[in-house]
Amino acid sequence: MNTAGKALLVAGVATAAAVVRRRRRAPAGRRSGQWLVVTVNRAPEDVQSSLPEDLARWRDQVELRIRPATGDKGTELGVKPVGDVARHDLRLALRRAKAVLEAGEVVQPDTAPTHPGPMGRALQLVTNRAGGGGRL
Repeated sequence: MNTAGKALLVAGVATAAAVVRRRRRAPAGRRSGQWLVVTVNRAPEDVQSSLPEDLARWRDQVELRIRPATGDKGTELGVKPVGDVARHDLRLALRRAKAVLEAGEVVQPDTAPTHPGPMGRALQLVTNRAGGGGRL
């Protein structure tokens, strides 16, 4: 690995460590009480009448907010956990709901990007965490 590659790897590791430290410092209650919001390119009436199953199954454990987005840009769909819901699961459900509302389905890649080295493993871990389903 050349010098630039090593420098890039060190910078990436340092950034990841800083993010982990910052998340550990933030109180869990503060993070869990925040709204997760996406903008959907559909009218609010359409979103209200056809809420996807991925999001509807959490309805008793979240506070759901559906309102027009600013600038007439569709609908703002927001969820705030009030029950025992992992933010990661809720974030994935919100992302999938947006895809279903806009495209009619959740589009999955044919295969996850792969690379034989350590950066490839890191990319696969990030892809798996984001719900991309890459293999490890």
